[in-house]
Amino acid sequence: MNSEFVTLHYPLYFAYDILGGLKAMVEVGRISDRRCQKALDLLEAKRLPSGGWAAERRLYKVSSSLASRAEYVDWGGTSKRSMNEWVTADALHVLKASGRI
Repeated sequence: MNSEFVTLHYPLYFAYDILGGLKAMVEVGRISDRRCQKALDLLEAKRLPSGGWAAERRLYKVSSSLASRAEYVDWGGTSKRSMNEWVTADALHVLKASGRI
């Protein structure tokens, strides 16, 4: 699996990751498909000791002026060790829908 695909980020924009793929599977009612199991295992393994999930990479730059690929919304922090509320909410939604929590 490509390392970019297993790196969690938020928001998804033009690229998506395992969490985005799993969210799509929830939306179409196929999260119980056996082919989702490895991705669900990986998502569970990425849970931080604090209980949340991190946005491990950011695909935008923060700017207060008009700029290419700039974002004007606070999507939470990006760090491999700190929880991101948006990623955590999505991960919990996926895991609940899959029956893992």
